[in-house]
Amino acid sequence: MGHPDRHVVNVAQAKAVERDRIRALRRAMTPDQRRAESRAAAAVCLGMATSEPISYAALADELDLSELHQARWAAGGAVILPRVAGPGRLTWHRITRPQELAAGAYGIDEPVVGVAEVEVPAGAVVFVPGVAFTRAGERLGQGGGFYDRWLAQRTDLLVIGVGFTCQLVGVLATEPHDRRVDGLVIAGGLELAPRRT
Repeated sequence: MGHPDRHVVNVAQAKAVERDRIRALRRAMTPDQRRAESRAAAAVCLGMATSEPISYAALADELDLSELHQARWAAGGAVILPRVAGPGRLTWHRITRPQELAAGAYGIDEPVVGVAEVEVPAGAVVFVPGVAFTRAGERLGQGGGFYDRWLAQRTDLLVIGVGFTCQLVGVLATEPHDRRVDGLVIAGGLELAPRRT
């Protein structure tokens, strides 16, 4: 009979290998591919967004939803974006213009100090990044647990994973704490339709 800790180690190793593989594929994308897929995904997300979408500011190699943010700001609206508030902890802030953002943790644009924290409303549509996704809604994050910890406490949200074409995989190693997404936007396609709206 296998030792239970061996399964945990094997899953962690499988996740690390898959993260490395997908990150290499993302880095290999041309700037034109990145822009085209980001633009297409932002258009789909804009159609799904609430009046104040809950989104993210992208890492350099992540799918960038800034066109969604710009569209909301141009219309006089807001976007709710996270700030890293400590190990594995995110806070959320209502952003009405890009000047309310500055480089923060991991080099990601974050709400500047002084922008008030807000509570994400129940039932909100939340766009989340990831390293890889499956059509079954499995999500592989960066490994820091920021979104998994927050989403574990917020089962009342409609979570939409967002990624490039190269981030859609057939199967992922998962653990019980890994939060599935309710919907999935890959480039310009809705790969997993949300079960509720």
